[in-house]
Amino acid sequence: MNEKRKKPMQHYKKMQCWVILKRILIGRDSWPLKDPIDLKFLKAFHDKDNLENKSKLKTMGLKNIESKLQFYSTPDEFATDIRFVFSQRMLLYPPRNEVHKIALKFSEYFENKWKSLKKDWDLEERKINKRKRDEHAHEMKDFFQTKRSR
Repeated sequence: MNEKRKKPMQHYKKMQCWVILKRILIGRDSWPLKDPIDLKFLKAFHDKDNLENKSKLKTMGLKNIESKLQFYSTPDEFATDIRFVFSQRMLLYPPRNEVHKIALKFSEYFENKWKSLKKDWDLEERKINKRKRDEHAHEMKDFFQTKRSR
């Protein structure tokens, strides 16, 4: 097939995503987030609400995300799946339910960590870009000095 292969996520970003995921997975309260929701339960929920997109039912757990971590091409793909797990639990369980509360707690934890990581990554990108610009300017300076000395 002529399917374009996605470029893998940068290793250091993948490792930082893995650390966040592991911290959630080892949490004492993470039990309702680890495995996908039972499809029968999900279908019953959607039947109750008469939703039209029953064919697009999707379920995912944190263990699924862990197993596909190496296949994400961007950190945002990873974040989208993590957020899906939290939002699905919060949608399916009422606010007073323990599962809803756990999903909300871990969602808040994730968003705080994610915000911090994004800042760090942006800062690192700016440093790299500045270094590249400085190197390029230095190369151009050398090039013109060499031309003048001939």
